[in-house]
Order: sequence, then C-alpha cells, then structure tokens
Amino acid sequence: MNKENKLVTSNYQQGLDLIDLHIHSCYSDGEYTPYELIKMAQKRNVGTIAITDHDTLLGNKDIAYNLKENSVIKIIPGIELSAKTDNGTMHILGYGIDINNKELNDKTIELKNNSIYSIMALMSQLKKDYSIVFQTEDIKKLLTTNRNIGRPDLARLCMKYGYANTVQEAFDKYLIDANRKTKQTNKGIPYEECIELIKHAGGIPVLAHPKTLNKTDKELLTLIKEMIKDGLQGIEAYHSRHTQEEMTKYSKIATELNLLISGGSDYHGPIVKPDIEIGTGKRNNLKIKKLTILDRLK
Repeated sequence: MNKENKLVTSNYQQGLDLIDLHIHSCYSDGEYTPYELIKMAQKRNVGTIAITDHDTLLGNKDIAYNLKENSVIKIIPGIELSAKTDNGTMHILGYGIDINNKELNDKTIELKNNSIYSIMALMSQLKKDYSIVFQTEDIKKLLTTNRNIGRPDLARLCMKYGYANTVQEAFDKYLIDANRKTKQTNKGIPYEECIELIKHAGGIPVLAHPKTLNKTDKELLTLIKEMIKDGLQGIEAYHSRHTQEEMTKYSKIATELNLLISGGSDYHGPIVKPDIEIGTGKRNNLKIKKLTILDRLK
C-alpha cells in the first residue's frame, strides 16, 4: 500500500452517508486531484462519489492506479461526455464504465484534439471582439497540457491578465458570447453516439443537468422520450443549479418514464464554481442519501 493509500484509509470516519455522483478533477476543468477530492469528500461526510471529468478517463485511471480498493469511500467510475446541441448545453454522464474500454478511450483522444481546436477558435474570437490576447507562453502551456481543456481555462487566463475578476465574470462578459459565435467548432458529438459509447463500455448513460438544455417542459419531455429510444437510462434530477421545484419535476419525469435517478454537486473548486461544495451543492441545496441508479451500480 503506498503512502497515499495509507492516508486515505487512516481518515476513515463512521457515517459517510452522503452521495455525490458529479465531481470534476484537475484532469478536466476542476481544481483538485482525485486524491484531494476523496479526502475532501470524507471530511464532508460523503461516502459515495463519482469522478465525472469532461471527455476524459484520466482522473479515474489515476484513482485505479493509486488507490485500488483501499479507499473507504465508494468510488464509481464515470465520465461526462459533451454532446452537440443547437440550443443550451447537453452533457451525457456515464456511470459504472470500463475505464479501459478501447472504443471509449479512442474517442476521448479524439475529443481532446477537438477541444484544442475549440479553444483556439475561442481565443481568436476573444481577440477579434474584445482585443483580448494572451502571451504565447501561456497559450503553449495550455494547448500542450495532458489534461482536457475548456472555457474555464480561458476564464482563468482572463483573470490572470486582468480582463475579469472571477471566472463567472469572464463567462458573462466574454466567453458566453464568444462560444455562441464559434459554436460550430465546439467539441461534442451527437448524443446518440455518447449513449452508445457509454453502453459499449458497460456503463449507464444519464442525461446531465437537464435545466441547461434551455427547453420548455414539453420540449424536454419530447427530447427525453427520443433519447430513451436511443438507450438513455437515467436523468440527473438532483444538481446544484436546479431549484427544489426543478429537482422534484425531473424526479417525477424519471419515475414516470421508468428512468434511473442520479444526482451530484458538479463540484469544480472555489475558483471555477465558488458557490458549490462537494456533497451539499449550492448553499446546502443538496444532501443526497439515496439514488435509484445506485441500485444498478452495486
């Protein structure tokens, strides 16, 4: 057992009863290593987690290599795939996946390359519209990193260069508009392919935070029914950005359509999403202790 494993095991506490199945590590746009996230989860009374990095399995591979079965927290292998959509944002979560599945691993390499093109397009748009430029050294460091990159990385650069004081300000002032203008170059694959990749890797495909699709209730219901035909098995009803009314609504939709219910904080860290905490979400709006999807992931 390595040093890290000993530390994780020695931190064991009784009563780790909270669940958080949506956490991001430094291998995508989060701020902490998987090991740091596990320690944080234990301190916050979270006993079941899933690292669901955007379009990459590197965080889960880090866990598999460094922790193996020695963590007292139950760790479910996961991923959050970016799906193309004409409006809003669509992500498909995959749970219980085989992190060594060749098809899924090959796709993550392709998606990493696509993310580089997307970031370059965004930087070009920022320069054109707002005269925002970054030094070559910072650009090279970003584009050659081993992890996946995304808009939060550009937001942090905007903060570094004084164009914004927070990540959210960078999004509000520049990145939302720039993203809209470069949407055709954005990373993402059809949701049908996302679902297929997850299922072929032995996982359960779940529609993440349905609120971000920006659809009416009728439009959302129609879409979900179509997605079920393509293999969708669950909905992330509980999410930090959902109101209590929305969580109730999405749970009801899942129950009526015989879909599994999932949920999580979508934790990234204090810089990217400063108002969200592991296990308890936004201002304690999440304290999940039971999810139907876990019955399938035993």
